[in-house]
Amino acid sequence: MANIINYLQTSEECKKPLDQVATPTFLKNNYFNLDENERKSLLNFLIISNFCYAFKVKPLIYEQVTQYISDKFSIKKNQIILLGSARTGFAIDPANYGREFSENSDLDFAIIDLDLFNRCVNDFKQWKRKTENNEYDEKVKTIYWSDNQNNLKHQIKKGFIDTYKIPNFTEFDTTQEINNSLSLIVINLNNLQRIKVKQASARIYKDWDTFQKQLRLNIESVLEKVQ
Repeated sequence: MANIINYLQTSEECKKPLDQVATPTFLKNNYFNLDENERKSLLNFLIISNFCYAFKVKPLIYEQVTQYISDKFSIKKNQIILLGSARTGFAIDPANYGREFSENSDLDFAIIDLDLFNRCVNDFKQWKRKTENNEYDEKVKTIYWSDNQNNLKHQIKKGFIDTYKIPNFTEFDTTQEINNSLSLIVINLNNLQRIKVKQASARIYKDWDTFQKQLRLNIESVLEKVQ
């Protein structure tokens, strides 16, 4: 049973102010020393509830972007989460850990919605079936075609899917619409708001538990490598 005492009798690390907590050094040096509740809170703060670094000068523009995605695909706004350095201000990956967000960084969105996930899975199944039936000219295939299909097959079993790994063909109406909408976000953020990023992508999750589990696995894997 949850006891408020267990949540508020925190470690000294959890009493640090914002400017010390929201840093790559704090995450790397303290994460594995925190108890279970504190780890959850740190990840929730950095990845979900904290302001988005990429939009710190114009925070309401982020709200407009996520509202656009919400309205476009008829999903709840709180099911759309910006990840990566655009959220935290620093990269969380082994090769570039701590690298500051810049106009060469990406906007990486997580979208948690079962119906949208299933529609993307149907696009994948159609792509795979038509590939197996040799319905595509070899000229349209890329060197990543086979690897992407294998990778997506494993992703789907885990409950998520990267839309950009499916070809941007009109026959795959859901994934193409997602990818095209993300491209329009990038173009118009620059044209209308002078907010520059390299590109945008989306990973679609079937439910919230799958998202949280995968987020934690990814971050803990990175932190183990950069210790």
